[in-house]
Amino acid sequence: MPRTLNIAIEGCCHGMLDNIYSQLLTRQKQTNKKIDLLIICGDFQAIRNVTDLGCMSCPDKYKQIGGFYRYYTGERVAPVPTIFVGGNHEAGNHSRELYYGGWVAPNIYFMGNSGVLKFGGLRIGGISGIFKDFDYAKGYYERPPFRGHSRSSMHHARSYEAFKMLQIRQPLDIVVSHDWPQNIERYGDTDGLLKKKPFFEKEVERGELGSPLNALLLERLRPAWWFSAHLHVRFTASFGPQESIFTQGWKGIPPYEQDLSNVSASGGLDANQTDGMSGTAQIGNVDEIVMSSLSDEEADLAEPELEIKRPRMELNLPPPKHDIAPALIDITDQEPTSETR
Repeated sequence: MPRTLNIAIEGCCHGMLDNIYSQLLTRQKQTNKKIDLLIICGDFQAIRNVTDLGCMSCPDKYKQIGGFYRYYTGERVAPVPTIFVGGNHEAGNHSRELYYGGWVAPNIYFMGNSGVLKFGGLRIGGISGIFKDFDYAKGYYERPPFRGHSRSSMHHARSYEAFKMLQIRQPLDIVVSHDWPQNIERYGDTDGLLKKKPFFEKEVERGELGSPLNALLLERLRPAWWFSAHLHVRFTASFGPQESIFTQGWKGIPPYEQDLSNVSASGGLDANQTDGMSGTAQIGNVDEIVMSSLSDEEADLAEPELEIKRPRMELNLPPPKHDIAPALIDITDQEPTSETR
């Protein structure tokens, strides 16, 4: 009889792998339950060296080497199998090397810009980055040495990734993203969220909090579980099988992507549902790390207070009830080679 998988979920990592693994091992000892998998929902910051640090999408005063390099060099080995998606504060040169995903270190696997993998019989989908309407319909035009706007635009989700994810036809057990699905705050304790993060109020009122791309994927894919990070606050929502994200004032993806929106299971969108959305950060959000779209010098002028809170929970997931597609990447059957390092 298949045993239950114990899965730990981490919000933003921000390079603090040593602390995360230390807490997980402590939790294992306290509960006497082995943690089978750690999922990190972005801002992993796989910084190998100072070159990676120079390509990191973040003002210089927030740049730190972090602890990942010790796992990359083999000085330490991750005690728990770890998978992660990219956020908006990453070393873009490193993640670009693994566009389709791959091992960044022994026992640590990057899911790429988007895709699906299998772990212990579970189908897990992932999409990296955040939504910005001004980059959504573009291709990947960024080139080394990744300076100025290129450092941040590399982490802006593109329509191509949405198109790939919308081809999925078999059920997914888990989907991991960095950005929240837009409008999902309406399916949980919205008042409680705004008490913790009052500067979200205007975005919530306009229906612009989160990613419309991820809202579309949530509507279409409907996984058993969806995990996101980015906003540095713990929030739980329940999105039922008969509910539609479109009925709650969903703002929609910009009008030039109507054809992509129509792929969804909802049967398409009305013209009045696609008002477009602003990619501008809400003024007053003290957790937002402000990035300049012009130069490194201007990016350094940002003065937000950086607050890192780590929502963490442990899941006990039963074995899936559906067949597994044989073409999926099964990372339980793979081992990182010396080329990984």
